[in-house]
Amino acid sequence: MTCYPMKKRISGAAALGVFPAFLSITALAQASRNIESPQASLAETVVEASKLEKDVFTLTQAATIIDEEEIERGAYTDLTEVLRSVPGIEFKQVGGPGQYNYIKMRGFGSANILVVVDGVTMNLPSSGDVGNLLSQFDPASIARIEVLRGPQTVLYGSNATAGVISITTKRGSLEPRRSIAVEAGSLNWKKAKASLQQSFDVADGVLSTSLYASHTDSDGLLKYEGTRDTTLQASADYRGRSIDAGIALSRSNNRFNYAHLKEVTTGPNGKPAYWGMQLPDPNAYNKRRTETASAYLEHRLSERLSQRLSFGWTQTQRTTVSVNDGLLGYVTAPWDHFSLDYKNYFNRGEQVPFYDNTREGSADYKDQSKQLNYSLRYAGQGFKVLGGAEVYDARASQWGMFGKLDGQDKRKSLYANGEYQVGKAGPTLAAGVRHDKYDVWGSKTTGSLGINQRIGSATVYSNYATSYAAPTLSQLYNPTYGNTNLKPESGRTAELGIRQALPDMGMNWEASIWHGKVKDAILYDGTLVNPRTSSGFGLYANGDSLRTQGMELSGAVRINTQWQLKANYTYTDSQTKKKGKDYAQTVQVARHKGNIGLGYSNGPLSVDFSAFLTGRRYDWTGVDWIPGYARFDISARYAVNKQLSIFTRLENIFDREVREGLGYKPMGFYGVVGAEYRF
Repeated sequence: MTCYPMKKRISGAAALGVFPAFLSITALAQASRNIESPQASLAETVVEASKLEKDVFTLTQAATIIDEEEIERGAYTDLTEVLRSVPGIEFKQVGGPGQYNYIKMRGFGSANILVVVDGVTMNLPSSGDVGNLLSQFDPASIARIEVLRGPQTVLYGSNATAGVISITTKRGSLEPRRSIAVEAGSLNWKKAKASLQQSFDVADGVLSTSLYASHTDSDGLLKYEGTRDTTLQASADYRGRSIDAGIALSRSNNRFNYAHLKEVTTGPNGKPAYWGMQLPDPNAYNKRRTETASAYLEHRLSERLSQRLSFGWTQTQRTTVSVNDGLLGYVTAPWDHFSLDYKNYFNRGEQVPFYDNTREGSADYKDQSKQLNYSLRYAGQGFKVLGGAEVYDARASQWGMFGKLDGQDKRKSLYANGEYQVGKAGPTLAAGVRHDKYDVWGSKTTGSLGINQRIGSATVYSNYATSYAAPTLSQLYNPTYGNTNLKPESGRTAELGIRQALPDMGMNWEASIWHGKVKDAILYDGTLVNPRTSSGFGLYANGDSLRTQGMELSGAVRINTQWQLKANYTYTDSQTKKKGKDYAQTVQVARHKGNIGLGYSNGPLSVDFSAFLTGRRYDWTGVDWIPGYARFDISARYAVNKQLSIFTRLENIFDREVREGLGYKPMGFYGVVGAEYRF
C-alpha cells in the first residue's frame, strides 16, 4: 500500500520490519515519515507510472511509492532490500552481494513482473525477466520507485500480470546538490560514489541536469566469490512554457564470481531427499553490461490537452564463463548409497570427491529492445483520458557452449485508458483497452475495468483486468528446444480494497484482496517429439496453469513528532498445475510475509529499527521446505554539520540463519558504514 504524506509526493511506502499475522488492522496504519500539514490535500499525491498521473484516491489497484529520501535514509546497499518490505513482493536471493536474485509478486513469477527504468522496459527479450538486475542495480542512483500491483498490461503490454516496478533515476534539482561518499563494511565491501545535480535558466524555461557515478567492490561468502560494479548515469530535463523535453543515459558493468553448487534430490531406496552444498570454484563468473537510453518530448497544446513522444533503448550483454578445474574438494556422504554423479556410490560418512563437471567454455547472450511511443492526453474536470500507439522491437542472440540463437519479434500496439468521476461525490470509473500485434505469433487484446468510491475519509476500490506474457525469444527460437507455434500465457485478476487517511490522528492504512489466474503457461515438455534432441523428445509448449489469491494489509501511524510505526502483512495462496498433475503449492512462495518497524527522527539524527518475517516455502524441488525466518535490521544517519553526514546499515543484527535457497551458504550478520560530504 502507498503511504500517504501530507505533501506533493508520497514519501516512502516500504514498511519497515515484520509482525505476526494476527496483528489487527488498526495496527497497520502506514503514515508517511513527514506528516507536516494534516490539512494538505491527499489528492495531490501523484502516481506517475499510471501515465495519467492519477492521484492516489482514484487508483483502483494497490500501489507503493518509495522516494529518494527513504532510500538515502535506509543506507541501502542493494535494491533488493529496498523492495523487500513492499507488500506482495518476496525474493530468493542467494550468495553474496550482487549475485543470484529471483523475485515474485503476489505468487507470480519474475516473467510476470515488468521492470521499467526511466520509461524503458528492462525485461530481457530472451528470458522475459530481468535476470539478476535487481541485486546489481545501485539504489543510490534512484530518485523514485513506484510499484503498481495488479495487471498493468493496458499501459505497458506483456509481462505485467503481477504488476510493474517503475524506477526513475536521479534527476536535476532546483537547488545545486553536489556530493561524494564512501562506504566500507562486511565482506570487504568498498564503495565510492559521486553525484552532481544542478539547474539553469534557459530561454523561458529551466534546464535540470544530473550526473551520477559509483564503483563497488566486495568479496563473497566463499573463497573466490566476489562482485564488482561500475554505474554511470546522466540526465537532462527541460521544462518550458509549453514544451518539456528530456534525456536519460545509464551504463552499468557488473561481474560476480560464484561458487559451484551441487544438489542431490534422490535418497536411499530412490526416495526423495535433498542434499546441497557449494564448493569454491576459482574460474566461474558472470559478467553483465547494461546500457539504457530514453528521451521524451511533451507539448502542452492547451491547459487540458498535451501530446508526448518518447523513445527508449536498452541493451544487455551477458557472459557466463566456466573452466573445468577438476577436483574441487571432498564432501561427507550424508546417507548410504550416496552419489554426486549417479555412477559412483558411497556409504554414510565416507569422503566423496566433488568435481567441477560443468561444461567448459563460455555462454554469451545479447538482448536489445527499442520502443517508440506516441500518446495524447486530455484532463478535464473529473475526466482524464490517454490514447496512444507504440512500436516495440526486440532482438536476442546467444552463442557459445549452449548453441547459437538469433531471434527477433516486433510488436505494434494501440491503447486507450481513462477515468471519469460521476458528479462531485459519485464514484470514479476507470477503464482501458489495448491491442498488441506481434510479427511472430499473432495478436492479443487486453482490458481493464475499475471503480473507486470515496466514503468519508476512506476509499473503496475494485478492479478487473486481463493480461498476458508473450513467448520469449529463447522459447521461440532456442536451437534445440524452441517452438514457434507457442501462444502467449493469458491471465486475469480481480482485486478489491479499501484505503483510508486519518490526518488528525497521523494515520493511514490500506487492505486489499486479489484473485488471479494464468493459463497456457509455457513449460519444457519432455514428452513431446523433437528430432533436434539426442533423445528425440523435449520441446517448449503451453501447458501449465497458475492460480493465486491473497490479502495485503499495510499502514503507518505517527506516534509523536519523533516516532513512527509502520507495518504490513501479506498472505499469498499460490498454486501451480503442471501438465497431467493436480494443483500444488507454488515453489518459492511463502504463504505469510510481514514487516514491522519503528522510525525515529530528531534534528540531525534519524534511526530505523526494522524486522522481516517470512514463513516457510517450498524449494524448487516442490518436496523440500526452505525454513521461515525472522530478520532484524538497523539503519542510522547523523548530520555532523551542513556538509558532512555519517551513516550505517546493520542487517540481521542477531545473526539468525536466514535461508532463501537450499544448498547455499546464508549471509549471516552484515554491516556497512559510510560518510557523505556535500559541497
